[in-house]
Amino acid sequence: YSLKGDQATMEAPIFSLSTQRDLKVWQWSSADGRKMLEVVPSVYGRATMRDKDLLIYATSHLIAGMNSGFTPQRIVRFVAYDFLVATNRGTRGDDYREFRNSLDRLKGTTLKTNIVSGGKRITKAFSLFESYEIVERGPTESGMSAIEITLSTWLFEAIQAMEVLTLNPGYFQLRKSLERRLYEIARKHVGMQDMWLIGLDTLAKKCGCTASRLRKFRESIRQISHENRLPDYRVELLDGVKVLFSRR
Repeated sequence: YSLKGDQATMEAPIFSLSTQRDLKVWQWSSADGRKMLEVVPSVYGRATMRDKDLLIYATSHLIAGMNSGFTPQRIVRFVAYDFLVATNRGTRGDDYREFRNSLDRLKGTTLKTNIVSGGKRITKAFSLFESYEIVERGPTESGMSAIEITLSTWLFEAIQAMEVLTLNPGYFQLRKSLERRLYEIARKHVGMQDMWLIGLDTLAKKCGCTASRLRKFRESIRQISHENRLPDYRVELLDGVKVLFSRR
């Protein structure tokens, strides 16, 4: 199957870029004021860009099933080991514990938005996962034999409407959260064009960076441009105030 990411969660900075527990309420609105988003974390913290791998994994399998003629369901069942291997993670005890933490952050993070999903614009509040269930191997074993997640109706409708984009497998090789966010922004806005230009301050907002941290954000963009690791796209900082995305 090819990797698929839903366009609804690419639109706004839903996921935290921080490696620490993020307990801040995040609010965002589009430049024209038509789209709004509020992200409220639980005590586990706001869902992160690495947590989003679970959504990409589930979306990819649902789209593959739809392309094969199966009727999609909001409940997605898979094996934790397969997910860890597919997303370029380890398979030791700590990796499984972090996987559980991801489930809690995704289930606990609440969104309130009016971003169109499935062709409709409705303001609603929800979690990305409605529920999850871990099936253990046995009463005396700690391993996971199966995972079941129930996707939110908002996300599921976007997948049913095929509002998805194919992602480069190299996405899971990116270690920095900001690199992942920049890649999905490039994938959504550059598409098959040769290039796309955006102001640094506007890009910072789309990445979830506050105005007070703009200087650090500029340095991060400059470093990512120098390292040049994004799949399919290049990032260039122009005169310190604009960012140019271009296809390789």
